[in-house]
Amino acid sequence: MEKEYQEYNENQDPFAGLDEGLCQRCRRRSIDRSENPESQLCRDCREELIKLRIPPYFYIIGAVALLLMVFTFSMSAGSFKNLESYANSGDLAEEGYVISAMDNLLSLLEENPDNKQAAIKLADIGMKYGYYDYAAFAIDEYLAGKEVSDGQYEKLSGYIRKLDIYYDTQELNDEIWESVYSLVGDEEDVEAILETYSQEMSSYIGNTAYDQALLYYYMGYMSLDEETGNACFEECLKANPHYYDAYAQIANSYRRSGDFETARRKLEEAYRMNKEDYSVLRALATLALAEGRLDEGLDFAGQAYGIYPEGDYVIDTYIVALAANGSMEQAKALVEAYEETGIFDEGLYAFLDGKITLEDYYVGE
Repeated sequence: MEKEYQEYNENQDPFAGLDEGLCQRCRRRSIDRSENPESQLCRDCREELIKLRIPPYFYIIGAVALLLMVFTFSMSAGSFKNLESYANSGDLAEEGYVISAMDNLLSLLEENPDNKQAAIKLADIGMKYGYYDYAAFAIDEYLAGKEVSDGQYEKLSGYIRKLDIYYDTQELNDEIWESVYSLVGDEEDVEAILETYSQEMSSYIGNTAYDQALLYYYMGYMSLDEETGNACFEECLKANPHYYDAYAQIANSYRRSGDFETARRKLEEAYRMNKEDYSVLRALATLALAEGRLDEGLDFAGQAYGIYPEGDYVIDTYIVALAANGSMEQAKALVEAYEETGIFDEGLYAFLDGKITLEDYYVGE
């Protein structure tokens, strides 16, 4: 089986057009010069930089489309459609099943759009656990223009003020990207772009007109220096402990350095709050695989893939977990399907070909 798969990789030549140098942003994947011979970025990082410059109204359209898909999935999956959904939603969220709780409420509201209590509960959960798009949708779609009590009005007004700050910060991010690209000029000068971006963004730290947790998250995510990035993620979590990807990013850093214990503590902290965040599940999978807990790694990787297969490295991790657990045919099928529109980093192919171990792949990457 392994020999057959190795021949498949060699025939496909998956790295045609890629330079041996590492991407100047993530420093893990190979530079992709298939579109620009002067590029210093891998394919994923180039697309990420482009994505972060999308005008803010596209975020709103995307959020609504996502929620409509959630509606469709929830209805077809037979989610709770009665008052039990409302009664149990708070407890379900407290147990860590935040998305399930919100999806159940969305199904209830689809069936009964005039259920103001369910809409308020959805807004409550969304705001408490950092799912602001859910909260905004609940308020705009089911509560706008409807009569509520004085206490509810005051609470919802507070939510709207916080949401305004959050979305204003997203708009600020887009404006800064536009400014950075106009100042730097050369879109392939990654170091200059990210340094200028960080300087611009940091000038808004302490400005309460903007969401401080989101500012720190943006800065951490775009940092070229891992230590600086982790410091930003820690500040993000101090401002708002419900930025689950910040936990995952910090834990991944510790895992890469071989400090599995600290990585595990960080992920367990996030997992207690939210058992359905794909980035935390993916990070738990990589940690388990690195430690040799293969069954557990496959379980977490499968959960992450089931929730959001398009997430960063989610499909990669699921493929590695399948292969590590002996399901090479299934792993190969996923690779073939993905290669129709994308490409994996060379480390994944090397692991599947038996050239590197799980430890090689997940420690020091």
